Amino acid sequence: MSPPLVSIIVRTKDRPQLVQTALRSIASQTHRPLEVILVNDGGCALDVSPFHEILGSVTLHYEHLSSSRGRAHVGNVGIERARGSYIGFLDDDDEFYPEHIEVLVSSLETTEFDIAYTSVEFVEKVYDRDFRCLSSNQKHVFGRAFSNQDLIIANYIPLMSLLFQAGLLKDLKFDERFELYEDWDLLIRAAGRRDFLFIDRVTACYNQWGESQIAFNSPPLDIREATLEIYSRHKQCILPETIFDLREAGYDKDKRIGELGTELAKMRCDLGTRDASLRKMQSRTFWKMMTTGYYRLKRKILGEGC
Repeated sequence: MSPPLVSIIVRTKDRPQLVQTALRSIASQTHRPLEVILVNDGGCALDVSPFHEILGSVTLHYEHLSSSRGRAHVGNVGIERARGSYIGFLDDDDEFYPEHIEVLVSSLETTEFDIAYTSVEFVEKVYDRDFRCLSSNQKHVFGRAFSNQDLIIANYIPLMSLLFQAGLLKDLKFDERFELYEDWDLLIRAAGRRDFLFIDRVTACYNQWGESQIAFNSPPLDIREATLEIYSRHKQCILPETIFDLREAGYDKDKRIGELGTELAKMRCDLGTRDASLRKMQSRTFWKMMTTGYYRLKRKILGEGC
């Protein structure tokens, strides 16, 4: 039996240099066959000939939208064009490690799951105006077991770490009413139908923009409003036990903060006492040295005088 075709959807806009890095990571995959659906969200025209060279045996399908339609619509265009048995996503500023797709496909092919995801490495990167990477620092590895209740509370599974059974994803699609967190909404709806298989293995790199490059980040108010929209849309899915656990976690957090505050106050008090003792010791030592030096000098002068 031949390996299944896997479709990877890459959404991009005005970042051709970053796209090439993402495509190289797809070309490096140990799994074949593969196809890439590259969807340009109304950005600058792209010369795709270098992309074909980068991808080699990986088939490229390129869609250039005439105007910007947003991430959800772009994702749906990719889903509609995908021909694979499984579908994954890779944003133009992220990267797969070579075994990423093979690990996911192998797990899905040998289990009853329709959705699987792996751990990812979060890396902070700083780019220049031409999107050339100037520096990178590993922040941490993130991977967490699946819980549909946790997923409703927090968007903790990066989209690029997942692989979906194609039929399920084509039925779900992105909700194009979301301009932010369209991926989170999709995952919550998917979790309402299927459990996800978590594979505790790092197979991808999630690149985060450096904090100084705030122009690329969503304003805090937009994030708050988008989060509230998610909660409002899916509030009927939140179990009473989840609310209780969150309340208890809040109590535990407040208690721990209080304990740490008490410990800090004690440390400051101890430090103040030690500092005062040290100053006394320094003062005594100074005057002892001064007195000893004075009498030595006096004896020397008197001795010479005699």
